[in-house]
Amino acid sequence: MKKHVRMLLAFLLTACLLLAAGCGSDKPAPTPAPTQAPTEAPIEAPTEAPAANDGGETAAEATPAPTQAIGTEVSSSGMTVVGVGGTGTASDTKTTETSAVSRANVDDNGWVYIASGYDYIMALQADGTLCGWGRNSYGQVGSGTYKDPCVMAIQPVLTDIVAVDAGKEHTAAAGKDGTLYIWGANHESQLGDNTHQGRDEPGSAKSLVETGEKIIDIAPGMTCTFALAEDGTLYGFGANGKGQLGGYADKEAPLPAAVAEDVASVYSAGEFSFIIKKDGSIWAAGSNKRGQLGLGEEVDQCTAWTEVTTISDVVSFALGEQFTLALKADGTVWAVGRNNRGQLGIGSEEKAIYQWTQVAEDAKAVLAGVETAGMVKNDGTLWMWGLNDFGQVGNGDKVNQSSPVQVLDGVKMADCGQSHGVALKEDGSIWVWGQNKYYQLCDGTTTDCLTPKQVVSK
Repeated sequence: MKKHVRMLLAFLLTACLLLAAGCGSDKPAPTPAPTQAPTEAPIEAPTEAPAANDGGETAAEATPAPTQAIGTEVSSSGMTVVGVGGTGTASDTKTTETSAVSRANVDDNGWVYIASGYDYIMALQADGTLCGWGRNSYGQVGSGTYKDPCVMAIQPVLTDIVAVDAGKEHTAAAGKDGTLYIWGANHESQLGDNTHQGRDEPGSAKSLVETGEKIIDIAPGMTCTFALAEDGTLYGFGANGKGQLGGYADKEAPLPAAVAEDVASVYSAGEFSFIIKKDGSIWAAGSNKRGQLGLGEEVDQCTAWTEVTTISDVVSFALGEQFTLALKADGTVWAVGRNNRGQLGIGSEEKAIYQWTQVAEDAKAVLAGVETAGMVKNDGTLWMWGLNDFGQVGNGDKVNQSSPVQVLDGVKMADCGQSHGVALKEDGSIWVWGQNKYYQLCDGTTTDCLTPKQVVSK
């Protein structure tokens, strides 16, 4: 009996010593990064359905750019998720209150760039700090949580960023080193990681990092994404049901695929896309159900890049859900596509216009939401038109506007989402208006505002 007691005491003493040793360390065991994409698509974390109306360490040293044929996938071992605190998986690397980005000082007049998703806003500070606010049920703000239905305050999410753009429910950004970061909804592979699992914080597209590509521009569409490399190669991934990826063979691209070359700029929204090549030629792909490609009503859709010869000298596009605005080098603004809400700004609500029609002149930028649009003129005035059911035109009422109305001055750039508008002024301040259901106005309320008001972080 005594022998058994001695053995029991020895066992208990050993266990206590081991427990004490474990409690003395404050470093958790590291979680290894995934080496390959899951074989089965996990269920996406958010449970809220999409809106009914339908817009740490980085990779190792670069290797030579790929020479794969256009329309082929780039080989990948999955995605390296880069959180603010380091490298890990989407579940074990979170933005914390002790991270450098969480302590970032947000200057209310220090903004240099803005981008609007359907119900949220991303904005870039002069020091490269990327922030976001608004609806976050798919993690599209990138704050490390699926706080539902919204984020009530400005959330710093990344540093050392030079470009950002927002799709419907996912976001993409480019770092100073050319790394592509992407997060949010992923139900149609729009994150390009060979899964359907969404992400609530930024991750880097490892398949592009591995090939040494430096990303200089991004264009997340409704459920697809484009990334433009420094050498002019365009990569696309995500939904391709209408051919919006421009020649990709399948209905969905789970990994980044090279879809065009010699590209200077790319634009995507709804289920269609435009590119401007380095030689100035214009190409389009995807749905043309309402004439939004500017190819005439005889063409229903283009499953491969098709040259658009009906307009020329375009310096930029703005794409709505089913309409397109084009800004020419001479400052004139042209529109084509669906017009049932006056979103073309041509003074009527004719259901669809299939020929490019001039809207205005003397402009320096164009913008488009789901069914609302606008332009910034060379004198800094912002003009808006289209659907106005939540005051997203910003002129003080809720009446649809089929012609441009002036709403703000001193504007550098602007954008709009499903039911709100946002503008960046020359003084570095941001102004918002329209629907506030998801705290898009960032004022601590859910009260809509029919005229622009400044975003204040304090």
